[in-house]
Amino acid sequence: MADINRQDIIRGMMAEVDGLSYSIASASLEAVLVCVTKALANHQSVTLSDFGKFGVRHRRARLGSHPRTHQPIKIPEVTVPYFSPSPHLKKLVQMSNEKIQ
Repeated sequence: MADINRQDIIRGMMAEVDGLSYSIASASLEAVLVCVTKALANHQSVTLSDFGKFGVRHRRARLGSHPRTHQPIKIPEVTVPYFSPSPHLKKLVQMSNEKIQ
């Protein structure tokens, strides 16, 4: 099964809502992504019922090792986005996995 991209999501939105044009579906998806991105950039979380939660986590600076030379290197602190699926989404994915087997 192939991965889907932005175009596939827009086509899926059009299939779900009768009369939805490509341009409106595209603008709607873009607006949602901008809102989520801005919230994460402001270190806010975004919760979508029955889907999941987007948030940011702070990773402290730590000491690692270079994969080739195995010399110690400093890994700087960083803030990264994450996604945590809702129990409903986990259940749907598990159900689809059981159908495949």
